[in-house]
Amino acid sequence: MYPVENKEIELGYPVTVKGKEYKSLTMRRPKVRDQLIADKQNQDDFDKEVHLLSLLTEVEKEVIQELDLNDFEEVQQTLVGFRKKSSEKETSSKE
Repeated sequence: MYPVENKEIELGYPVTVKGKEYKSLTMRRPKVRDQLIADKQNQDDFDKEVHLLSLLTEVEKEVIQELDLNDFEEVQQTLVGFRKKSSEKETSSKE
């Protein structure tokens, strides 16, 4: 069984940036290059995370910055879920 490649995240509080409304975000699995890009282009850890999340959801950083904190936490948890090993996911989902 292969891990999920993408996950759609429904936003509890949609945001509008540059005239476009975002009701959901689709996040893909992270790659090393995504982390390298975020790390090289930002000094602050929080800015690195926002940049990484924008890369993985393929939206501008401003969209991530406009998210309600509850939605932001869900996006963060999705990233954490991608980083878990498959066996950890299977174990936690069976309980």
